[in-house]
Amino acid sequence: MSHPGYNDYYFEDIQDTGKISRGEYLVTKEIILDFANQWDPMLFHIDEEYAKSTPHGGLIAPGTLLMAIRIRLLHSGGINRRVLASVGFENVRFVKPAYVGDRLTLNVELQDKRISKSRPEYGIAKYYMELVNQTGDKVLTMIDTVMIECNPNL
Repeated sequence: MSHPGYNDYYFEDIQDTGKISRGEYLVTKEIILDFANQWDPMLFHIDEEYAKSTPHGGLIAPGTLLMAIRIRLLHSGGINRRVLASVGFENVRFVKPAYVGDRLTLNVELQDKRISKSRPEYGIAKYYMELVNQTGDKVLTMIDTVMIECNPNL
């Protein structure tokens, strides 16, 4: 079955190509308010006047929204159907606030890859990821480790 926007590449196809950039995602006031009102209603996320009085100086995107933007941008190049799961995140850092009007880009770099010890039909790939704004300032940095199917024909 074919799905547009999906890819099929195996663990063996992963190459260390250096930094890959994905996206551009415009952070709008509406996106911040919609997300924050439902998931993270801290006042500096939902009340523009209050947010102006904080050290942030205005509305900022919740960290969980930045994580969601990260995954949206990651998948903007197509979703790989051979990925079984993310096995976990490490060193998640919200480095700098993301504001209304920021244009975010995701940079991804392979750090390591190996065959899974417990499930040798899968490989483990560890990626460093950073979400940066239009001036190149990092707003989110993290490590994401994924489990991906090995090619059964090799």
